[in-house]
Amino acid sequence: MICALDLRYEGGLHPREDDFNLTPLAPIHRRYLREQAFVSLREAIVSGSLAPGATLVIDDLAATFGLSTMPVREAVKRLVADGLVEELPRRAHRVASLTRRTALDVLEVMEALMVHAYELGVPALDADDVGAMRAAFDRAAAHAAAGELIEALACIHAMHGVVYAATGNSEFERALSSIGPRFDRVLYLWYTESILEVGRSYRHDLVVALERGDRDEAIEIMRRAWRRFHDIVAERDDEDRP
Repeated sequence: MICALDLRYEGGLHPREDDFNLTPLAPIHRRYLREQAFVSLREAIVSGSLAPGATLVIDDLAATFGLSTMPVREAVKRLVADGLVEELPRRAHRVASLTRRTALDVLEVMEALMVHAYELGVPALDADDVGAMRAAFDRAAAHAAAGELIEALACIHAMHGVVYAATGNSEFERALSSIGPRFDRVLYLWYTESILEVGRSYRHDLVVALERGDRDEAIEIMRRAWRRFHDIVAERDDEDRP
């Protein structure tokens, strides 16, 4: 099963199986034009295929996709709202820059939300929930081993999504959905090994702790993982290539 990431995020962090049947910047079937243009552009930005600072020319993108300019323009407008694209004078656009400061700002908010969601959600998990997390983790590891990092990232989201749902507070998913695209880009570009090596990452230890019933340890594993991620980003130079 493929955990394709719902890059729209408006519907939450749960995966959809049909969102990533497209290669970034490949021609798009005319059905679902607006949505597919948005998803493809977003994937290209998150994965770095469109690098931070890259100029986005609507006409060129439309020609690449085989679309008119209108659905591409609307997709770019949504990406501006998501914080992944910057609007410049004279209707120009570029991929949003990524600096150590902007990355740390994203991490600060994402950490606060995720850790608190785990503090609330983990005590409410039942055996089926833990089983769902294990299944999502195993799929993530399989995708990562195959070099399918976007799909692996989607399954990682699915794993965490079980905990968000267990909080019983839908505002967690709404808040995480808002910042999720920017967080994904930091993770994908600046901590790629966390996705590549998901099978040996903190996520493995977290699931194992839950399977043996050590919920306090699972929450502490999440806290330690965030401290490490923060330290890795804090040590970067802004001049580093994303």
